Amino acid sequence: MTAHERLPGLPPIPDVLEGELAEALDVDVVYDVASPVWGGKVARLVDAPGRKLPGMLRRVDAADWDALARLEAAMAGASEVRPVKVRSFTGAVLTAQAFTPPAPTTPAQGAVSEAFLVTLALAAEQAGLFPEHVERLQAEARIVQALQKAGPGAAHPLPVPGRKG
Repeated sequence: MTAHERLPGLPPIPDVLEGELAEALDVDVVYDVASPVWGGKVARLVDAPGRKLPGMLRRVDAADWDALARLEAAMAGASEVRPVKVRSFTGAVLTAQAFTPPAPTTPAQGAVSEAFLVTLALAAEQAGLFPEHVERLQAEARIVQALQKAGPGAAHPLPVPGRKG
C-alpha cells in the first residue's frame, strides 16, 4: 500500500528526492509515538550522544518547504522540526533540519507499527543507504511481525518453574 493509498488527501510530494548519503550525529530513533494511521507506534528522533543515524541529506527550496512539512506531518505525525548535526558523504559537518513527531505526553500503548518499519526499510533501500542499515531495519520489521503473529504473551514469556530470574 502506497502512502497515497494509506493516507487519502495526502499533499503532493515535492520534487526533493535528489540528495547525498549522510549521517546524523548524536541522534537515534525511538518507537514511542502512537499513530492510528500506521496502526501502531512510529519513530521519533531523540538525542543520543555518540550515535549515528544514516540517511539522505537533501536541499529543499523555500517554495517546497511548506508542502514537505505538510507531507511529513500527514505521513508520520512529524510536525516538529529540529536541528541535527550531519556529516555529509564528503566529510563536511553541518547543521540540517529534520522532521520528527513530538515526544508523547503519555506513554504510547501497543506495538510498533509493522507497516511503518517495512516502509522505512524500503525507503532506506531505495535511497541507497548502507546495506547494514537496510538489513537492520528489515530484521526489525521481521521481529515485530513475528511477535505480533505469536500474540501478546510472546513478548513477555512466563517464567520457567524452578528457575530463578
